[in-house]
Amino acid sequence: MTSKLVLPTPGKADVEVVIVADPDGHEVCFVGDEGFRDLSKTDPDSEKSLDAAIDKDKSDEWHKKQAARGIQH
Repeated sequence: MTSKLVLPTPGKADVEVVIVADPDGHEVCFVGDEGFRDLSKTDPDSEKSLDAAIDKDKSDEWHKKQAARGIQH
């Protein structure tokens, strides 16, 4: 088990977390309510931002080239 950690998220709320290991060795992370709620707010511009990022990265061109070569993803 870790002590309570504060994970900074620049420009947003810092998040308090405690991480424990279960008997199978998996990590379980408990997150403070206040920071989680602040980081979980809906961004009304998220779809526009995502579309702009996709247009900028030109991944659609990459997929078309892959399809032309007979490779499907």
